Formats: sequence, C-alpha cells, structure tokens
Amino acid sequence: MSLTIPSPLSSSPAVTQPRALSRRSSIPLSIYAVSLASLLTIVGILWDISWHRTIGRDKFLSPPHILIYLGAIFAGLFSGIQVLYNSFFRKEAAKATDIRVWGIFYSPLGSLFCIWGAIAMLTSAPFDDWWHNAYGLDVTILSPPHTLLAMGMICLQLGACVSICKFLNADQPDGPDTKRRALLQTLFVISALSLLTMLYTLLTDYLHVRAMRSATFYVVAAMASLLLLPAFGRALRMKWGMTAVTGGYFLLVGGCNWILPLFPAEPKLGPILTHLTHFQPANFPALVIIPAMAMDLILQRNKANDWLKAFWLSLAFVGLLFAVQYPLSGFLQESPHARNWFFTADTYYFGLSPNAPFRYKFRPGDLSPLPALLQGLSVAVVLGWIFARISLRWGRWMQTIQR
Repeated sequence: MSLTIPSPLSSSPAVTQPRALSRRSSIPLSIYAVSLASLLTIVGILWDISWHRTIGRDKFLSPPHILIYLGAIFAGLFSGIQVLYNSFFRKEAAKATDIRVWGIFYSPLGSLFCIWGAIAMLTSAPFDDWWHNAYGLDVTILSPPHTLLAMGMICLQLGACVSICKFLNADQPDGPDTKRRALLQTLFVISALSLLTMLYTLLTDYLHVRAMRSATFYVVAAMASLLLLPAFGRALRMKWGMTAVTGGYFLLVGGCNWILPLFPAEPKLGPILTHLTHFQPANFPALVIIPAMAMDLILQRNKANDWLKAFWLSLAFVGLLFAVQYPLSGFLQESPHARNWFFTADTYYFGLSPNAPFRYKFRPGDLSPLPALLQGLSVAVVLGWIFARISLRWGRWMQTIQR
C-alpha cells in the first residue's frame, strides 16, 4: 500500500480553501460510530471474560462475541463509507484534508487504522472457532486467535483516537464553539478509556489483586499506564484529561462488575467444582485515577522540559499507585467486608474448589520481600520515566494530526 500525503506548504487556493471549510464542518457520523465501536468491543470483552468464568465456552456466536463483532462491523463499515464518500463525492476537498491511498482513495489517517483493526477482528472470529475445535479450551489469554483479535481491537481504538484528534486540532482551544469541542473531547475520552481498559485486560495475569503486593505489578502497571496516559492528556487539551480517562475506566469496569451479576447464569462445561447461579464479575478496578490526578497537576504546573516532566510523572504514578493499591489489595483479598456487590472480592471461577485454602488469602509466592519490592519500585520508576517520555512525544504528535 502506498500513501501519498500532499504537501501542507502549498499556498494554492484549491488546497487552502477546502482545509478551511473542513475546519468549520460538522463532525462526521463515522466519528460517532468508531467511538461507539471502541466502547462496544471492550464491553464485549469484559462480558466474554465473565461468560467464560461463569458458563464456559458453549457456542461460537455467544452474545458477548456478537457484541464484539458488531463493534468491528460498525467501525469498518462507517470508516469504509467515509473513505468512499471522500474519494468519489468530495475528492477535491479530500485532497487537502486526507491521505491518498493507492492513488485512488482519500482517507483520514484514523479511518485506515479502524478499517485494518476491523478486518483483523473479523478474521480472528473463524480462526478462534477453528482453534477451539482443534485444540480445545485456551490455557492462556493470548492464544494466536486472541492475539489477532487484541491487535485488531487496539488498532480500532487507536484509530478512533486519531480520527477525533483531526477535529480537535482544527478547533481553537479558546474558540467560540465550546459545545463542539466538549463533544469531541467526550468522544476521545470514550475511545481512550476503551484502549486503556483493553491494555489492562491483556495484562490481567500481572495486574490482578493477588499481584498487587509484588514488584511485577508496579513495573507492568507503570509501563502500560505511562505509555498511554500522558499522550491522552496532551491530545485532549484539557486540564483533567488523564483524570477523565482513568475515571471512565473505573466506571466502565465497575459498571460491568455491578451489572453482570444481576443476570442468572450457570456453568455448562465440566468439571464444575463450584456451583454458580449468576454471572461472575471481574476484580475491582485499580484506582489509577488517583495518580492520574497528580499527573494532570504536574502537566498543568510544571514548565520544565519533557524529560523532567516524564520523571515527575513516573515518580508520582508509581508512588501514589503503591500507596493506594498495596493496602487496598489486602482489603480486597482478605477482608470479609470486601465480599459484596461493590468490591466483588467473592468473584470465582466454577472450575476451582470453593474450599481452596488460599481463596481468601495471599499465597507465599504472591508477596515480594521488602528488598525485592523496593528494587521493583525503583525499576518501575525508571521504566515509567522512559515510557512517559515516549508518551509525551506521542501526545505531541497527536496534537499535530490534521488528516
């Protein structure tokens, strides 16, 4: 595939006039569609995990799978229609505002990401069905078909963020159309929190409650969070951008945890060691909103260069996450007061014995000794510093997207 980007330095009226018109145009329907698709896919994934924990794998077109693939169809279909419309009905204007593909089509950059992501997700569907029929149940989250699905979802959600940035960057921060800008920022937050939740879900093996007293948890959380959050904060161009994204993550995961157990469900795949009667929720979401608030304050008040900003972002994130999650993990894992609908600490898998000795206790291997924990926190700060610097640079790029 060859992509041709017209030179932004051209001063011809044929180029500048369509760009000026595009800046004042309404938000395309495809922007709403890809934001909705981002949300549908991650809700489908959270529902699918609960389905597997409660029921098992009973059929290919289960309701969670349908929701995931609907998200892919929405994103691919509306992005494809936008590309065709740009290429054949507004070609002259699209030459100044979109990327040229194969010498025929004109597409926004974000739409390309969404189309590629949708194709990968829909391709993974028959691949996953064949994989289960050939090899049985997965023993790991990232089986080959699941990896393809995850890559497609990340590409789709990233494409939604990029698509929205094109319009966010065209508006002036202090411009008169504040309602349009607020709507674009809301759509970006929806897409960004979906991407953040997706990344956390992929890293569940390292970010679950039992891991919160180990060094690995803070290293992985720092790399994953600081790769995305500073970029989102810059791209949103709002004071509390990272707080909004992490708050949305908390409400999304918490909402699924609180709603799913309201519906009856029973295991259908043996061995059944624990009889369940309702959908099992996921673990209580991590309180990353607290370090995110501190990071927003750092970006607001710190006027240093990006390397120094990245260091303070990493130090604030790791320090506050440790201060919050370490004691919270003890409450969630061991306290009877956490075994309720809100904290969901009594969630369980039907294939495990209800009398497991460490069901409500930390196993010895879950706990890092103090020297190892301090060393891990230091590693988390250093790696988080690097990832935060990359993220700030990525966020700067997102602020320049015009196509």
